[in-house]
Amino acid sequence: MRRRAHRPTRGAVLALTALLLAGCADNAGAGPASPASEGTASAAQKAQQDPVKPPASIEELRAKVQGKRISIASAAFPNPTLTGLYKVLELLESDFGVTADFRLMDSTPLNAALIGGQVQIGHVSLGGLAAAKEAGADLVAIAGNDQKNAFLVAGRSPAASLADLKGKPFAVSQNLTSIVGQTASKCFDKAGLDVTKDVQLLHLSNIGQIVESLEAGKIEGGMSATFRQADLDLAKPGAYTVLCKGWEANPQLNDVWAVSRSWLDANPDLALALAVAEIKADRWTHDDRAGWLALAQSKIDGLSAEAAENNYRTLVTELDDWPVNGSLDQQMCDYTLATSKEFGVVKNAYTCADLVTFDYQKAAVAFLGAR
Repeated sequence: MRRRAHRPTRGAVLALTALLLAGCADNAGAGPASPASEGTASAAQKAQQDPVKPPASIEELRAKVQGKRISIASAAFPNPTLTGLYKVLELLESDFGVTADFRLMDSTPLNAALIGGQVQIGHVSLGGLAAAKEAGADLVAIAGNDQKNAFLVAGRSPAASLADLKGKPFAVSQNLTSIVGQTASKCFDKAGLDVTKDVQLLHLSNIGQIVESLEAGKIEGGMSATFRQADLDLAKPGAYTVLCKGWEANPQLNDVWAVSRSWLDANPDLALALAVAEIKADRWTHDDRAGWLALAQSKIDGLSAEAAENNYRTLVTELDDWPVNGSLDQQMCDYTLATSKEFGVVKNAYTCADLVTFDYQKAAVAFLGAR
């Protein structure tokens, strides 16, 4: 689940990129790639020709990556949808001896840091990745994490449908081009309504502010998220109704693990270790409910046992937010990129092949066995 900051502009990303690259000339891959000699395939071409092979064993892969330290960042804020991410970090250390320096960042500086090499692996939205590519970034997603669009439309009782919000104050976040705004538009459209015309549309800073306004009675409906709804249901059962589920109305592929292509060329074993750790974390989520609850509570400040239970029920049982065979999905990827273009997040019509490689997920599933 992202902060969903504004789409990074071409100027912002390129300016930050130039600054970062100027300060890291010694960083491998920071400068322009050397042209391939005549008759010799480039690293990227070779990667396409030679599919990623599953490791013979965890021990074999561990021997190739043990002792390495990598920088990982996410453009998210602490909430239960990050529980799978925290498990991946644990598995990188326990299974492969890889130390991850993890931090939270806003999306625009994160994309720039990925390009410049200050961050090796980014936990970012696929839509944001497309915008970064259009701004000049050469990034690729190598695995997925939390898969589903966990945003939703909530209304104050007695509202039982979106039609009950006609003419009433309704809030979204800062714009209609983010996944939050897109979901609002899709939900109202499916109900035969227009979010820009059929409600008193308000723009607030973030989901937290929207939910606070909903609780205060300043609005009758607004965009929320699964983890916010869990809190509302605990505080005032039956007072707020889910009127539209984003994972049904706007089934976008959410967070992915992104790297620069130059980093991927130089570190395929680390990429494979990450993909294996991700699939193991996905399966752990389903197999060890108590472990998930404990990890979520240990990482998310103020998350009560009851709230953790509610979030597990929604995220894992209802949404299947961490599918056991991986979160990268071709159909969801295509839909996400088409929706990004539809709402003007990007101008170009990107395909999954432009932004995603499924090779590492496939190799990880082949190694662990499909379920």
